[in-house]
Amino acid sequence: MVIIMIKRTVSFFENICSRSLPLARLYCLPYRHVVKKEIELAGIGPGDIVLNIGCGAIPFTAVFVAGLSGAKVIAADKNPKAAHLARKCIHRLGLAHLIKTIECDCSQWVPEDFTVALVALQAEPKEAILNKIFSKGENRRIVSRAPSRFFQKHYSLLPQAYEKRAEVVQNMKTFDRSVLFVT
Repeated sequence: MVIIMIKRTVSFFENICSRSLPLARLYCLPYRHVVKKEIELAGIGPGDIVLNIGCGAIPFTAVFVAGLSGAKVIAADKNPKAAHLARKCIHRLGLAHLIKTIECDCSQWVPEDFTVALVALQAEPKEAILNKIFSKGENRRIVSRAPSRFFQKHYSLLPQAYEKRAEVVQNMKTFDRSVLFVT
């Protein structure tokens, strides 16, 4: 019940904040440091195409990846409303030349043209998403946020089938680390 309330509350605030640039920027601030660590963890640079799975209505991961690394980004969300609001937010921020938004369920399908995938905490089911990414071939880097101990029962866990290459500690309540996998 707690996680349903958290997910609904986050979705509600993202939907509202995505309509206002000042609110969207304020909402994103706590994540800048998180995304910066993930960029360093995966070695993301201007030559990469990053698939941001579970971008939400305010695609802060996509925005920070594009801004901090110079990489092109595909921001994906399976929720039609979230994908639509993300697209509008990206246009308002003037980043449509760097970030493409798509609506898709990445446990069923992922685009071919990406070098790095960043999987949001709320993206699920994690195992099916990672299986789909791993099926795309070698030399792809995957960073996924792992739930903190208190929230492990409420979010999809990372599969044990894949070897973790590295991880970084994150100072967030709902997730405490970002984990790197390499195909």
